[in-house]
Amino acid sequence: MSRWWPASVRRSTTLATFLVCGLIFTLGWLGIRSFVDQRLSNDDTNAASGQLDQLVLAYRHGLPGGDKSVGLSGDAMYVVVDGAGQAIVTSDSITHLHPQWTPPPPAPAAAPAEWRTTVDVTLCSAEHPQWREFRTYSVLGRVVNDTRGNRLTVYLFVLPWNTVSTLRLFDDTMAFFVPLAVLIAALVAWFALQRTLRSVEAIRRELSGVSGSRLDRRVPVPPSRDEIARLASTTNDTLDRLQRAHEQQERFVADASHELRSPLASLRTGLEVALAHPNRADWPSVAERSLLDVQRLQRITADLLQLAVEDASPPAELVDLADVVAEQVAERSMGAGPVVRSVVDGPALVHGELVQLERMLRNLLDNAVRHAASTVTVRLSVGSEVVMEVVDDGPGVPVGDRERVFDRFVRMDDARARDAGGSGLGLTLARDIAVRHGGSLRVEDSDAGARFVARLPGARASPGLP
Repeated sequence: MSRWWPASVRRSTTLATFLVCGLIFTLGWLGIRSFVDQRLSNDDTNAASGQLDQLVLAYRHGLPGGDKSVGLSGDAMYVVVDGAGQAIVTSDSITHLHPQWTPPPPAPAAAPAEWRTTVDVTLCSAEHPQWREFRTYSVLGRVVNDTRGNRLTVYLFVLPWNTVSTLRLFDDTMAFFVPLAVLIAALVAWFALQRTLRSVEAIRRELSGVSGSRLDRRVPVPPSRDEIARLASTTNDTLDRLQRAHEQQERFVADASHELRSPLASLRTGLEVALAHPNRADWPSVAERSLLDVQRLQRITADLLQLAVEDASPPAELVDLADVVAEQVAERSMGAGPVVRSVVDGPALVHGELVQLERMLRNLLDNAVRHAASTVTVRLSVGSEVVMEVVDDGPGVPVGDRERVFDRFVRMDDARARDAGGSGLGLTLARDIAVRHGGSLRVEDSDAGARFVARLPGARASPGLP
């Protein structure tokens, strides 16, 4: 930025407006002046040409009074030159103004009767150089033979006084209004920017107060619905995302420190006791308990990392939930515990990430199997949306706790309390996956046990897919 150019947005924009408007208005002034000058000069020339024709007609036909009978004004300036170049008639206005002037030359000897010419004649005087009449004139000339057979050249000056007075009035008017218009444009730009930058200053002031401990502050959104308002809205959206990310990070740190403390303490205590009494320790049992604690640590860490990932849309992969259900049910049927069965209407296509959808169903089944008495049923139906239900015949979830079960590390007072086999994050992660896929996960009414219902937007198969 140049040293002389102001750094302030308001001052620089006002100065730019002043300079640009001054340039545009001045160019407009000069352009209009040139157009008016040309038009008026043409009018003066046409009027002088008509008067010259009348003067030529008077000499050609020998009208009484000659040049005095054609109605020329007293200010008319003309001269009649004979073939030798002598002025035989000169208007009084020229004689009184400049008696020693030199008239234009006569028409060429071979000039036809229709001969016309335009020459420039300069009148000047050292005694009165300031007189407006001392200037260069455009002079119209014609050749004529009078009644006596003399070949004459008649010259008539084009008088510019109408053009001069009009242009003077025009210049005086524009000299007043152009600076006034430039000043008004600059003032309008100044006050408009002042009003606009008031909102920007309010946004800057609020943003300066945002810190790691004060992410709840939001910038004011002006009611103008212009670019500044959109900037304020975008800034608030960015601050919302920043606050959510900060809160998510804080939850991750708090959850990790809270949930990892217990299995780590159990693992350390068991190993310390065994090492303190190595001869009396049942090392296979110690190793088995330590392995269970390590496995629980792995599950908790994996769930926490999954929940700590920033919310984002999953890849637009076409997944058939019927295949996911069949695979998960087949895995459960091989082990001991409650019977897991499925009821599937047919293909259930959704857009999403296969690994996440498998994890959502696995977490729901893990929860159902831990609390079921004998049977877990997975139902999959397709309509306007894909509905997946996981139903068990356990003690169920009280109505007042149907939302609390999706909170992190919630400990219920009833039979569905989290046991040692789970991380306490399975249902939280399952709902998070459903929401990321544009759906929902809720606990709904059931005749017996708990009924978890996931609803996901359906998708149509591409023509190349079966």
